[in-house]
Amino acid sequence: MSASKVKIESYGVKIAVEVALPHQKQLILDRMKDVLPVKVETLAANRKTDHQFFIETGKKKKFSLFKGEEKVLGDTDEDLLLERLDSQIRLTVAEFAKDHVFVHCGVVEWKGKAIMIPASSYDGKTTMVAELVKKGATYYSDEYAILNKRGKVTPFPKTLSIREEASNGKQVEYPVETFGGKRGFKPLSVGMVLVTKYKKGSHWKPKILSRGEGVLEIISHTVPIRNDPEFSLTVLNKVVENALIVKSNRGEARRFVNTLIEFFEERVINL
Repeated sequence: MSASKVKIESYGVKIAVEVALPHQKQLILDRMKDVLPVKVETLAANRKTDHQFFIETGKKKKFSLFKGEEKVLGDTDEDLLLERLDSQIRLTVAEFAKDHVFVHCGVVEWKGKAIMIPASSYDGKTTMVAELVKKGATYYSDEYAILNKRGKVTPFPKTLSIREEASNGKQVEYPVETFGGKRGFKPLSVGMVLVTKYKKGSHWKPKILSRGEGVLEIISHTVPIRNDPEFSLTVLNKVVENALIVKSNRGEARRFVNTLIEFFEERVINL
């Protein structure tokens, strides 16, 4: 492999990163273990890639990041640049993955069934996942639900990205073991799709949605919906075939999680 390039493949998506300094190559390869913790392969130098990133050196140890000809980030330090590269690689894989559909979701397993929490950034899905893990749920993801052709959730157990006030809202990465949790490994059928967001003073007032309503709620969080709408919709319809779709605002995750578990066991596990 060229000393100036990193080439990887994940979920059938081939990506090259041209580095500015030699040491960045190993940094990127090491980070991929957390960014894309499963299905990552290092490609040989002569393999063609579908997507290209470039890191350029600026003045005073500053760097710029490009995706193709588009400038993603400019004049920043190496740590921030690598963080942005991480998210851009994940997003690229999510959009173009082969035979899988990526949905912005938190996912845990509870007693053999998956709970999917589709949500945008800042809606609290990672907080919910962390609190469920503390209660004994098995961790699958805090960023993407990865759905296979049969509509089952496969693991994407990257580190949990927690925004902390002490770090001025900057994301800090934590292995799930930090919360006393464990990672899932097998594909799961979805027991519940929970459409929720934190709203101060809110109380749990669950509304059961139809399958069609459930798909519509998930679509807005489905990354490849524009790239491959037919396959995406086919998979989403399989997800909701036997899942309970529930919508409600909620209060603080720490207090709400017990209510959710009780509801889930009553309406899904004990059917």
